[in-house]
Amino acid sequence: MLDVVQHNHYLLAAAERGYVAKLNIQENDKVTLVKTPTDAMLTAITLAKDDTLWAVGHEGVVLRSVDSGNSWQLVYQHPNGGVLFDVQFINEQHGVAIGAYGLFLRTMDGGKTWQQEFHDGLLPPEDREYLQALRAQSEEDYQFELASILPHLNRITLVEDKLFVVGELGLLAVSTDSGKSWHRLNFSYQGSLYDVTATRQGIWVSGMRGNLYYIEQQQLTKATSDPAARIKDKKINFPEPVNINTIACNQGACLLIGNSQTVWKLDNSEVIVVDKFKSKSFVSALIVDNKFAYLVGENGFQKLQYAN
Repeated sequence: MLDVVQHNHYLLAAAERGYVAKLNIQENDKVTLVKTPTDAMLTAITLAKDDTLWAVGHEGVVLRSVDSGNSWQLVYQHPNGGVLFDVQFINEQHGVAIGAYGLFLRTMDGGKTWQQEFHDGLLPPEDREYLQALRAQSEEDYQFELASILPHLNRITLVEDKLFVVGELGLLAVSTDSGKSWHRLNFSYQGSLYDVTATRQGIWVSGMRGNLYYIEQQQLTKATSDPAARIKDKKINFPEPVNINTIACNQGACLLIGNSQTVWKLDNSEVIVVDKFKSKSFVSALIVDNKFAYLVGENGFQKLQYAN
């Protein structure tokens, strides 16, 4: 399982071979497997404001459920395949899906149609300069090169009226116009980033080899108005050099999970061990009612009693 979302008293997880695992919290965590119209691995699942569920995955598939995940429809499949890593809906009609090699899809009609976009704002300044010089010579060469050098886009997060995206090569970018244009932020870490999560005062960003950063809201505001400005981020000391896949937060409580048997929590910028499991790694997590956390990974659902 690679991602999990809550819908009423159910947890739904994106899984292998086109399955969605559905856990009923009110029935002793009973799990049922729902087959979707694809055999592709599903990588992400999200809930839109109108209670529509969306899932994406390998082979460029986009799926929709309007009955709490009991049945799914394949609404789009990219003609060239590709891998989608995340999906986010800004409102009932407007959504974006992102993935490998800069794959970026947008719908403006509730998922009926999807269009691919290419955003040079997700590239480092030197790459943008190169592309602009190329564009002055040939628009065709510019479009071809842009499509080939975009980085993997790993996670997209909606924070109030802003979208944040993280990816490989230190990509941390923000959009103030629903993803139509992007400003790559001048961030200190240049490795792969896997998650970006908002708190009341700023954002947490996690990546490879135990890299964990906190950026205050004041710094984000400054960087949004001046993308060239260097962000003053705070690097958090992490006890293991493992990839941090997800930062799961709820009402100020934050859990950290990754390629490790250990689960950590954040306590005033200090990382504290919460528990250890037999699973070698976890990919996603969800805190429910600040009492329990459900972790998903190679061994399915794992339940953790949790108190902030």
